[in-house]
Amino acid sequence: MFANLTRNLTPKCASLRIHSIAIAGKKRYSVNKTLATATYQRAHPILHCERAFSTQQQQKRVPIGGPITWTGLALAAVIGSGVVYYYYNEKDRLQTQTTTKVVSIGKPLLGGPWTLVDCDTRRAVTDASFRGQHLLLYFGFTHCPDICPNELVRIGNVLDQLKRDPKCPQVLPLFITVDPRRDSIAQMQAYKKDFHPFMKMLTGTQEQVRDVTRAYRVFFSKATETEENDEEDDDYLVDHSIVMYLVGPDGEFLDFFTQSARVGDIVDKIKGYF
Repeated sequence: MFANLTRNLTPKCASLRIHSIAIAGKKRYSVNKTLATATYQRAHPILHCERAFSTQQQQKRVPIGGPITWTGLALAAVIGSGVVYYYYNEKDRLQTQTTTKVVSIGKPLLGGPWTLVDCDTRRAVTDASFRGQHLLLYFGFTHCPDICPNELVRIGNVLDQLKRDPKCPQVLPLFITVDPRRDSIAQMQAYKKDFHPFMKMLTGTQEQVRDVTRAYRVFFSKATETEENDEEDDDYLVDHSIVMYLVGPDGEFLDFFTQSARVGDIVDKIKGYF
Protein backbone atom coordinates (compact mmCIF):
# COMPACT_ATOMS: atom_id res chain seq x y z
CA MET A 1 0.00 0.00 0.00
CA PHE A 2 2.79 2.41 0.91
CA ALA A 3 4.57 1.40 -2.25
CA ASN A 4 1.52 2.21 -4.34
CA LEU A 5 1.18 5.64 -2.70
CA THR A 6 4.83 6.39 -3.41
CA ARG A 7 4.42 5.45 -7.04
CA ASN A 8 1.38 7.71 -7.42
CA LEU A 9 3.10 10.79 -5.87
CA THR A 10 6.41 10.44 -7.69
CA PRO A 11 5.23 11.86 -11.08
CA LYS A 12 3.46 14.80 -9.42
CA CYS A 13 6.52 15.72 -7.35
CA ALA A 14 8.66 15.49 -10.42
CA SER A 15 6.31 17.83 -12.25
CA LEU A 16 6.43 20.32 -9.36
CA ARG A 17 10.23 20.26 -9.35
CA ILE A 18 10.38 20.95 -13.09
CA HIS A 19 7.91 23.88 -12.77
CA SER A 20 9.89 25.40 -9.89
CA ILE A 21 13.10 25.13 -11.85
CA ALA A 22 11.46 26.92 -14.83
CA ILE A 23 10.22 29.77 -12.66
CA ALA A 24 13.61 30.17 -11.04
CA GLY A 25 15.20 30.26 -14.45
CA LYS A 26 12.89 33.00 -15.65
CA LYS A 27 13.63 35.07 -12.56
CA ARG A 28 17.36 34.69 -13.05
CA TYR A 29 17.00 35.70 -16.72
CA SER A 30 14.95 38.78 -15.82
CA VAL A 31 17.44 39.85 -13.14
CA ASN A 32 20.36 39.29 -15.45
CA LYS A 33 18.67 41.31 -18.22
CA THR A 34 17.96 44.22 -15.86
CA LEU A 35 21.54 44.22 -14.61
CA ALA A 36 22.86 44.10 -18.15
CA THR A 37 20.66 47.01 -19.22
CA ALA A 38 21.73 49.13 -16.24
CA THR A 39 25.38 48.36 -16.91
CA TYR A 40 25.01 49.35 -20.59
CA GLN A 41 23.25 52.61 -19.76
CA ARG A 42 26.00 53.55 -17.32
CA ALA A 43 28.60 52.83 -19.97
CA HIS A 44 26.70 54.76 -22.71
CA PRO A 45 24.73 57.60 -21.01
CA ILE A 46 24.41 59.76 -24.18
CA LEU A 47 22.65 57.01 -26.10
CA HIS A 48 19.97 56.69 -23.45
CA CYS A 49 16.90 58.92 -23.97
CA GLU A 50 13.35 58.79 -22.84
CA ARG A 51 10.35 59.39 -24.99
CA ALA A 52 8.04 62.09 -23.71
CA PHE A 53 4.47 60.94 -23.55
CA SER A 54 1.42 63.15 -23.04
CA THR A 55 1.22 62.01 -19.42
CA GLN A 56 4.78 63.15 -18.69
CA GLN A 57 5.48 66.72 -17.52
CA GLN A 58 7.14 68.83 -20.18
CA GLN A 59 10.28 70.76 -19.33
CA LYS A 60 9.77 74.53 -18.73
CA ARG A 61 11.10 76.76 -21.49
CA VAL A 62 13.23 79.76 -20.56
CA PRO A 63 12.01 83.03 -22.22
CA ILE A 64 14.29 84.22 -24.97
CA GLY A 65 14.04 87.88 -24.01
CA GLY A 66 14.76 87.33 -20.35
CA PRO A 67 12.67 88.43 -17.37
CA ILE A 68 11.04 91.94 -17.19
CA THR A 69 12.97 94.18 -14.81
CA TRP A 70 11.99 97.39 -13.00
CA THR A 71 14.57 99.26 -15.05
CA GLY A 72 12.88 98.17 -18.26
CA LEU A 73 9.47 99.18 -16.98
CA ALA A 74 10.77 102.60 -15.91
CA LEU A 75 12.40 103.15 -19.30
CA ALA A 76 9.19 102.18 -21.10
CA ALA A 77 7.20 104.57 -18.89
CA VAL A 78 9.58 107.46 -19.66
CA ILE A 79 9.43 106.81 -23.40
CA GLY A 80 5.64 106.47 -23.31
CA SER A 81 5.27 109.74 -21.39
CA GLY A 82 7.46 111.51 -23.92
CA VAL A 83 5.40 110.21 -26.82
CA VAL A 84 2.12 111.26 -25.16
CA TYR A 85 3.49 114.73 -24.35
CA TYR A 86 4.73 115.21 -27.91
CA TYR A 87 1.37 114.10 -29.33
CA TYR A 88 -0.73 116.51 -27.26
CA ASN A 89 1.77 119.34 -27.69
CA GLU A 90 1.67 118.97 -31.46
CA LYS A 91 -2.13 118.66 -31.38
CA ASP A 92 -2.48 121.94 -29.46
CA ARG A 93 -0.01 123.68 -31.75
CA LEU A 94 -1.82 122.56 -34.89
CA GLN A 95 -5.18 123.59 -33.43
CA THR A 96 -3.79 127.03 -32.60
CA GLN A 97 -2.41 127.42 -36.12
CA THR A 98 -5.73 126.30 -37.60
CA THR A 99 -7.71 128.72 -35.42
CA THR A 100 -5.40 131.60 -36.31
CA LYS A 101 -5.64 130.74 -39.99
CA VAL A 102 -9.44 130.54 -39.87
CA VAL A 103 -9.68 133.91 -38.10
CA SER A 104 -7.28 135.61 -40.48
CA ILE A 105 -8.86 134.12 -43.60
CA GLY A 106 -12.53 133.98 -42.58
CA LYS A 107 -12.66 137.52 -41.22
CA PRO A 108 -12.21 140.17 -43.94
CA LEU A 109 -9.87 143.05 -43.27
CA LEU A 110 -12.40 145.87 -43.21
CA GLY A 111 -12.38 149.29 -41.64
CA GLY A 112 -9.77 151.93 -41.10
CA PRO A 113 -9.39 155.65 -40.51
CA TRP A 114 -11.91 157.99 -42.09
CA THR A 115 -13.24 161.55 -41.76
CA LEU A 116 -16.81 162.69 -42.44
CA VAL A 117 -19.28 165.40 -41.36
CA ASP A 118 -21.84 164.84 -38.61
CA CYS A 119 -25.13 166.28 -39.89
CA ASP A 120 -26.35 166.92 -36.32
CA THR A 121 -23.39 169.05 -35.22
CA ARG A 122 -22.20 170.06 -38.70
CA ARG A 123 -18.69 169.24 -37.53
CA ALA A 124 -16.06 166.86 -38.78
CA VAL A 125 -15.89 163.49 -37.09
CA THR A 126 -13.52 160.57 -37.51
CA ASP A 127 -13.63 156.88 -36.75
CA ALA A 128 -11.89 157.69 -33.45
CA SER A 129 -14.81 159.94 -32.45
CA PHE A 130 -16.94 156.86 -31.78
CA ARG A 131 -14.51 154.83 -29.68
CA GLY A 132 -16.15 153.02 -26.79
CA GLN A 133 -19.40 152.38 -28.68
CA HIS A 134 -20.71 149.56 -30.81
CA LEU A 135 -21.56 150.87 -34.27
CA LEU A 136 -23.88 149.57 -36.98
CA LEU A 137 -22.87 151.15 -40.29
CA TYR A 138 -25.00 151.29 -43.42
CA PHE A 139 -24.08 152.91 -46.75
CA GLY A 140 -26.88 154.33 -48.93
CA PHE A 141 -28.41 157.54 -50.28
CA THR A 142 -31.54 159.53 -49.52
CA HIS A 143 -32.97 159.32 -53.05
CA CYS A 144 -33.05 155.53 -52.95
CA PRO A 145 -36.63 154.50 -53.80
CA ASP A 146 -37.02 151.30 -51.75
CA ILE A 147 -33.92 149.34 -50.71
CA CYS A 148 -32.39 151.93 -48.39
CA PRO A 149 -35.68 152.72 -46.63
CA ASN A 150 -36.31 149.02 -46.06
CA GLU A 151 -32.82 148.47 -44.66
CA LEU A 152 -33.08 151.48 -42.35
CA VAL A 153 -36.38 150.15 -41.02
CA ARG A 154 -34.71 146.78 -40.38
CA ILE A 155 -31.91 148.54 -38.51
CA GLY A 156 -34.52 150.27 -36.36
CA ASN A 157 -36.12 146.89 -35.57
CA VAL A 158 -32.73 145.49 -34.59
CA LEU A 159 -32.11 148.43 -32.24
CA ASP A 160 -35.54 148.05 -30.64
CA GLN A 161 -35.00 144.35 -29.95
CA LEU A 162 -31.56 144.98 -28.50
CA LYS A 163 -33.00 147.68 -26.25
CA ARG A 164 -35.37 145.16 -24.67
CA ASP A 165 -32.40 143.33 -23.19
CA PRO A 166 -30.99 145.41 -20.30
CA LYS A 167 -27.69 143.55 -20.55
CA CYS A 168 -27.04 144.82 -24.08
CA PRO A 169 -25.15 148.09 -24.45
CA GLN A 170 -26.46 150.69 -26.84
CA VAL A 171 -25.59 150.26 -30.51
CA LEU A 172 -25.25 153.49 -32.47
CA PRO A 173 -26.45 153.33 -36.11
CA LEU A 174 -24.54 155.39 -38.68
CA PHE A 175 -26.02 156.14 -42.10
CA ILE A 176 -23.19 157.10 -44.48
CA THR A 177 -24.16 158.50 -47.83
CA VAL A 178 -22.64 157.31 -51.09
CA ASP A 179 -24.18 160.27 -52.91
CA PRO A 180 -22.61 163.36 -51.32
CA ARG A 181 -23.47 165.48 -54.33
CA ARG A 182 -27.20 165.46 -53.52
CA ASP A 183 -27.13 164.43 -49.86
CA SER A 184 -26.45 167.75 -48.21
CA ILE A 185 -26.69 168.25 -44.46
CA ALA A 186 -30.21 169.66 -44.78
CA GLN A 187 -31.31 166.77 -47.02
CA MET A 188 -29.89 164.21 -44.60
CA GLN A 189 -31.58 165.82 -41.63
CA ALA A 190 -34.96 165.81 -43.37
CA TYR A 191 -34.51 162.17 -44.40
CA LYS A 192 -33.63 161.13 -40.87
CA LYS A 193 -37.07 162.05 -39.51
CA ASP A 194 -38.67 159.00 -41.11
CA PHE A 195 -36.46 156.48 -39.29
CA HIS A 196 -35.12 155.54 -35.90
CA PRO A 197 -34.37 158.56 -33.69
CA PHE A 198 -30.93 157.20 -32.75
CA MET A 199 -29.84 157.23 -36.40
CA LYS A 200 -26.83 159.45 -37.02
CA MET A 201 -26.37 160.83 -40.53
CA LEU A 202 -22.88 161.33 -42.00
CA THR A 203 -21.90 163.02 -45.25
CA GLY A 204 -18.74 164.56 -46.65
CA THR A 205 -16.82 165.42 -49.76
CA GLN A 206 -16.43 163.07 -52.71
CA GLU A 207 -12.92 162.18 -51.52
CA GLN A 208 -14.01 161.54 -47.94
CA VAL A 209 -16.85 159.29 -49.05
CA ARG A 210 -14.52 157.44 -51.40
CA ASP A 211 -12.06 156.79 -48.56
CA VAL A 212 -14.59 155.34 -46.15
CA THR A 213 -16.24 153.18 -48.82
CA ARG A 214 -12.85 151.80 -49.79
CA ALA A 215 -12.09 151.03 -46.16
CA TYR A 216 -15.22 148.86 -45.96
CA ARG A 217 -15.06 147.67 -49.58
CA VAL A 218 -18.43 149.14 -50.42
CA PHE A 219 -19.29 149.15 -54.10
CA PHE A 220 -21.26 152.09 -55.48
CA SER A 221 -21.73 153.47 -58.95
CA LYS A 222 -23.95 156.07 -60.55
CA ALA A 223 -26.60 154.40 -62.68
CA THR A 224 -28.09 156.48 -65.53
CA GLU A 225 -31.07 155.50 -67.61
CA THR A 226 -29.74 157.05 -70.83
CA GLU A 227 -26.32 157.99 -72.11
CA GLU A 228 -27.54 161.54 -72.72
CA ASN A 229 -27.70 162.22 -68.97
CA ASP A 230 -24.71 164.25 -67.91
CA GLU A 231 -23.23 165.03 -64.52
CA GLU A 232 -25.54 168.02 -64.04
CA ASP A 233 -28.64 165.85 -64.09
CA ASP A 234 -29.93 165.20 -60.56
CA ASP A 235 -32.31 162.46 -61.60
CA TYR A 236 -30.22 159.31 -61.23
CA LEU A 237 -29.90 156.25 -59.08
CA VAL A 238 -26.84 154.81 -57.35
CA ASP A 239 -26.05 151.12 -57.33
CA HIS A 240 -24.36 150.15 -54.06
CA SER A 241 -23.67 147.28 -51.71
CA ILE A 242 -26.52 146.39 -49.37
CA VAL A 243 -24.66 145.45 -46.19
CA MET A 244 -24.72 146.36 -42.50
CA TYR A 245 -21.35 146.46 -40.73
CA LEU A 246 -20.92 145.85 -37.00
CA VAL A 247 -17.93 147.65 -35.47
CA GLY A 248 -16.63 147.12 -31.94
CA PRO A 249 -15.80 149.74 -29.29
CA ASP A 250 -12.14 149.58 -30.33
CA GLY A 251 -13.00 150.49 -33.91
CA GLU A 252 -12.36 146.98 -35.21
CA PHE A 253 -14.72 145.32 -37.66
CA LEU A 254 -16.70 142.48 -36.05
CA ASP A 255 -19.34 141.22 -38.46
CA PHE A 256 -21.55 142.06 -41.42
CA PHE A 257 -25.15 141.31 -42.33
CA THR A 258 -26.54 141.11 -45.84
CA GLN A 259 -30.00 141.95 -47.11
CA SER A 260 -31.14 138.33 -46.70
CA ALA A 261 -30.28 138.18 -42.98
CA ARG A 262 -33.32 138.08 -40.71
CA VAL A 263 -33.70 140.65 -37.94
CA GLY A 264 -33.77 137.97 -35.23
CA ASP A 265 -30.56 136.41 -36.51
CA ILE A 266 -28.85 139.80 -36.63
CA VAL A 267 -29.88 140.49 -33.04
CA ASP A 268 -28.58 137.13 -31.84
CA LYS A 269 -25.26 137.63 -33.59
CA ILE A 270 -24.80 141.11 -32.19
CA LYS A 271 -25.56 139.85 -28.67
CA GLY A 272 -22.83 137.28 -29.10
CA TYR A 273 -20.25 140.09 -29.18
CA PHE A 274 -21.34 141.67 -25.89
